[in-house]
Amino acid sequence: MSPITPQTLTTRQIILRMIVPAAIVLAGTIGTVLVSLNEMAEAVNRLEERVTLRLAEAAVRSELSRIDQTHQDYAVWDDAVRRLYGRIDREFADSNFRAATDGAAFFDTAYLLDEDGNDVFAFRKGGTASLSSREAFGPMLAKLIEGVPTDGHGYAVRSGMIRTPWGIEKVAVGPVVPDGETVKAPDHARLLVLAKSFDGPNVARLGNEFVIAGLELTPPDGAGQLAITDPGGTVIGKLGWRASSIGGEAHARISPIVIVMLLLLACIVVGLIYVALRSMRRIQDGEATARYAARHDGLTDLPNRAALVDYLNHAIGTRMEGEQIAVAYLDLDGFKDVNDAYGHEAGDALLVSVSSGFRALCGRHFLARVGGDEFVIVISGAHAPKQATDLAWALIGYLVQPIDAGGRPVVVGASAGIATLSSSLVSAEELLRRADVAMYQSKQQGRGRVSVHDPIIDTVRQERREIADDLRRALRNGGLDLAYQPVFDARDGKVTAVEALARWNRPGFGPVTTETFVEIAEETGQIDELGMWVLRRACTDALEWPGIRLSVNISPAQFRSPGFMAGVSSVLSDTQFQSTRLEMEVTEGYFISHPEQARKAIDAVRGLGIAVALDDFGTGYSSIGYLKRFTFDRLKLDRSLINGISRDHRVQRLVQATIAIADALDLDVTAEGVELAEEATLLRIAGCDEFQGFFFSQPRPASEITALLAATAVETARGQIRQVS
Repeated sequence: MSPITPQTLTTRQIILRMIVPAAIVLAGTIGTVLVSLNEMAEAVNRLEERVTLRLAEAAVRSELSRIDQTHQDYAVWDDAVRRLYGRIDREFADSNFRAATDGAAFFDTAYLLDEDGNDVFAFRKGGTASLSSREAFGPMLAKLIEGVPTDGHGYAVRSGMIRTPWGIEKVAVGPVVPDGETVKAPDHARLLVLAKSFDGPNVARLGNEFVIAGLELTPPDGAGQLAITDPGGTVIGKLGWRASSIGGEAHARISPIVIVMLLLLACIVVGLIYVALRSMRRIQDGEATARYAARHDGLTDLPNRAALVDYLNHAIGTRMEGEQIAVAYLDLDGFKDVNDAYGHEAGDALLVSVSSGFRALCGRHFLARVGGDEFVIVISGAHAPKQATDLAWALIGYLVQPIDAGGRPVVVGASAGIATLSSSLVSAEELLRRADVAMYQSKQQGRGRVSVHDPIIDTVRQERREIADDLRRALRNGGLDLAYQPVFDARDGKVTAVEALARWNRPGFGPVTTETFVEIAEETGQIDELGMWVLRRACTDALEWPGIRLSVNISPAQFRSPGFMAGVSSVLSDTQFQSTRLEMEVTEGYFISHPEQARKAIDAVRGLGIAVALDDFGTGYSSIGYLKRFTFDRLKLDRSLINGISRDHRVQRLVQATIAIADALDLDVTAEGVELAEEATLLRIAGCDEFQGFFFSQPRPASEITALLAATAVETARGQIRQVS
């Protein structure tokens, strides 16, 4: 063994004092690096887990937001208020709710609860639900309803996850209320409950949408990471996913060479930081996607109402001196007919096509979809009003050609309203309201046109709303009355029929013309109630006049009502009035615009033994073609057709030809508005069967009709006939 020299000792000391400490430091460094790498890998995994948890929470919120939006689309709807309160319109419920549950595109279950919380209808997956709402959703439905307004004066929707016999369902509940001011909100709201299964396929789809690997639904006691709770706070299920391994993968790549790669430690840290930044970016992207979805329409990808209001508020707040802001509000005409005829899928495809065409025409101007078939364009600048008007006409013109609706060409129109902000400052909502009011003005004036908001429109609309409210009270409180105008046989002067005419003496205002309150009743959905009241009262009064035909005017809106025939049958049954004594008068406009529906309606009415008369002949198209096409029993010549018959030979020949045509078609002819003896004489010579007009009798109360039918009154009428002979 060699002796240890000083030099050797010094070397050993160097080794002991430098190498060993260096090795220890290196080992410590390596250990520290390894420990740090392990800690960072685990931290990345935990961060990724938190990111995934937030994405899963966002996915659940997105599902509830979708059912909320769907609920609003179906519950905030004028037609739903008209059809789902009182005696509901079963056809409407079937076509809009049961049919929607069949495809389950937006919901697979729908319940309507009445004012007492009882089920009005219950649909599930295209059929009738086998369980009541209480059996299906249990006490959790009541939990959701607690926060929902039921006084009919506001809309709010509450949603949540509920375990049902069918599994976990996402459920939304809220009141059915009108979407505008045309239809009055009910005093006690009915609640619409929509639900859709939250099952495995649904969860898997969410996993794909939110990029969550292996996302699945597990039982409440399962190993899922995110608890799904019902409105009562009870865990009814969990969402689970595959644990993240990004940090572990990074560690596995780095650890085998970490000793020799100490100089690259900074790069490793940078790599880990990059992994963390990538995870954060995913969070930001997910949040950006959610924000985008909250401000855009999911079907057309256009900005929604929330984005529109923000845009308008910003435009109003930053408006420069002399700059004007114009809003064009467009509503599609005939869109509901497309939905009814071809289904909601065709309607959605039509909206996508229309939106694409509108977007191309609007160019740089802000375009939003704010409702089912409603669009708004915002235009700013010195000439904004004219630009808005021109653009609105261009959009209406675009719809003249057939539009693709899922491979099926359909034709719809549009009505537009323009509101302008120039000097006075108003809110975005007020500007939209004015444009909406102007749009409804366009619809009332015949559709397919552009109206500019004028303050007088609001005044007229308020007056009509007040008339509608008073009419509703009159129907409830017996404030209406009937008068009857006799119809006389042209040969012997006997009274052969009476025409029932509604009369209304509005408290504080005096008599309201029949045309006015009937038109308002049609607009506000009261025409069915008004029409049935007139029919029931007239049938009851006419029981006192045996052998006399009763003629009642029928609104086209009544003919379109699915419950019209059932209502007529009910009245005839309740009053025991003979259907063969009843005659319904209809105007020609309905037959021209809806020929197929009109033909079916006439056939159904005549199937009950009721006669059908074509009223006001001579005021419209007066076409021989539809006289041949439809099975009428009587033709009523309007006053405008016979006016001047006593002094104008051309009018005489025209009337003679009209009566000859009616005779050739086996139609009885009644002349309305006969005011002169000479007119009656010429009409009788021309072959007219019956007379009606002030020359013979004004409209009378029921009591006077009874007196008129007495023997002395009949003789008086005969004397009048002899006077004009």
